[in-house]
Parts: sequence; structure tokens; C-alpha cells
Amino acid sequence: MKEFPEILDIKNKSNFTKILYDRTLCYLRRDIYEHIISHDENSYFDVKKFDQSHHRSMETTSRLISTIMEELTKLGWKCKLSFQGTGLFIYSTENPPPSCWDDGWD
Repeated sequence: MKEFPEILDIKNKSNFTKILYDRTLCYLRRDIYEHIISHDENSYFDVKKFDQSHHRSMETTSRLISTIMEELTKLGWKCKLSFQGTGLFIYSTENPPPSCWDDGWD
């Protein structure tokens, strides 16, 4: 970063929570993009690991994941949460991958 972005202006201080949420959503999109192009569909995206690495609450991360699932569904992907909501499977087939457990988290 060569200089601070204008959004860091003190006038925006009341919006920092929203700015952080939006920025974290961008990081999540980036990480899921990397996951999709580098793993097979039997692998899951580790939601808990993302949550811990970005110091977010699981409640906030759940809202982020919900947004991501809607976006991916619009692109033709199917999504299913597994492992008590800590693993996100993203797949193109009618049925979830064999390693995806149906534990009622989608």
C-alpha cells in the first residue's frame, strides 16, 4: 500500500464496521475463488479456519457465507454446509460429494 485510502478519513469512522464487513466479504470471495479453482469438489472450504484467520465471530461469518452461497448459486453452483456449519462444499453435480455429511446446516 503506497498510501492510505480515502475511506480511512476520520469522517468515515462511524462506517468502519460496515467497511470491515465488506472488506472481509471480499477476502472470503477471494479465498473461495482460490478454493474452487485449486481443489476438487469433494474438498470443502474450511469456514472455521477463515473465521479464525479474520478474527470474526461465527455469527458474522455465517452471514458472509450465506451471501456467498447465494452468489455461487446464481452462477450455477450448488452449496451445502457440513460438519456443523464449519465446512462449505461447492459442487456442480446434483448430489453433494461423498465426503459431505448431511447434518442439517444448509
